[in-house]
Amino acid sequence: MNFEIFFANYKKIHFIGAGGVSMSGLAAYCITEGFSVSGSDKVMSDGLKRLRALGAKIFIGHKAENAFGAELVVYSSAVSDKNPELRFVRKNGIPVLKRSELLGQILSLCRRSVAVSGSHGKTTATAMLAEVFIAAGLNPTVFLGGERKTFGNFRSGGRAFAVAEACEYKRNFLDISPSIAVVLNIDNDHVDTFSDMADETAAFQGFIKHSLAVVNADDFYACKVFNSTTITFGIKHLSAYSAKYVSKSACRAFTAYAYGKRLGRIRLNIAGEHNVYNALAVIAVASELKIPFQIVKRAIEEFDGVKRRNEYIGEIGGVPCYADYAHHPTEISALLQDKTEKTLAVFQPHTYSRTAKLLGDFVLSLKKADGVIIYKTYPAREKFSASGDGKTLYLKMKDTFSGYVDYAGGYRALLRELKAHVKEFNKIIFIGAGDIYGIAKTRVVDRVLDSR
Repeated sequence: MNFEIFFANYKKIHFIGAGGVSMSGLAAYCITEGFSVSGSDKVMSDGLKRLRALGAKIFIGHKAENAFGAELVVYSSAVSDKNPELRFVRKNGIPVLKRSELLGQILSLCRRSVAVSGSHGKTTATAMLAEVFIAAGLNPTVFLGGERKTFGNFRSGGRAFAVAEACEYKRNFLDISPSIAVVLNIDNDHVDTFSDMADETAAFQGFIKHSLAVVNADDFYACKVFNSTTITFGIKHLSAYSAKYVSKSACRAFTAYAYGKRLGRIRLNIAGEHNVYNALAVIAVASELKIPFQIVKRAIEEFDGVKRRNEYIGEIGGVPCYADYAHHPTEISALLQDKTEKTLAVFQPHTYSRTAKLLGDFVLSLKKADGVIIYKTYPAREKFSASGDGKTLYLKMKDTFSGYVDYAGGYRALLRELKAHVKEFNKIIFIGAGDIYGIAKTRVVDRVLDSR
């Protein structure tokens, strides 16, 4: 579909699964461009509330009639082919686009676009790059797969520059052809999409095929996708953009170099060595676009992260509580790597397939905490499987972990466990990409506080 023609001929767009963080950002973009937007999802969410406030017509629940009158329908990868709205529009010949296809079309309208890919760190790196562009006066349009504290999941800017996340799930990033493609890392994450790491690596090669590629030279699999236009970044291996003299503090400081030339010292405002890599990717993109280093340095040093990334959410009995989106063993290890307090991790596995496939790795990463509560698995799009159930992970961990570990099959059980053990720890962190974030913020923390 030629999107310029689409802009001229279609005005009513319906989004199936509009509450998703990426979907709601695209719907918000369409509203700002003057389209009449409607959307549906299973339950009300903050994203849907924001769309309704912008003028979208919102439906809770999926029915064929929700799509009546739509001239174009956009759906997310979480939507089943059996969805009644999707079946209706296909049967009636209404044009349909995947979320990633719409994003790809939007990015194609921009003079310069940057898409950030990788198994881990996409949201943080994309948001950090967006802040650099904003500081440089480039007025970017931004599509974020999370929530930045300043602009949320979407920023309306011009068509000169756009910044977006590029997700590999179901190979969706192959629908995007950005000017600059960033590869932060490649890990065994979406086990329901790729048959093996060779298959996944090939997909990333396809993603960068027609773009200037900015790739992590230190990552085992990412360094296998180099193309003729690749620009590298790294700490350990020879790279075009590198970090030297990296401090051991929680929020790292490092000296940035470009092609062997010293750029300057940067002190991060967010913790973890993985964020040095995120910052290097941002420095590489910004430098290739001729943004002065002093602007880049200031924006990176002022960057304080995104929601659900080690986000402070309150206290339980005087013990500070945090929430993090980590849902892969690599992310959990990075999150717990620099802990200094006696930490209780409350972890909700995300999808049965990932949990079953990486069960041993989850145990190893969670053992970095001092105590662990395993919450029931968030199924997302999957049907129940005992091999990937939270209780299975708990039993596996119980056999090898010397610290406190227990299982909570619901939020009331979680409440009881926290009340019984909160005084044994100096920090509590709720970990997972499912509904544990909302449960922690609106049910658990407040109720434990109320019951003191």
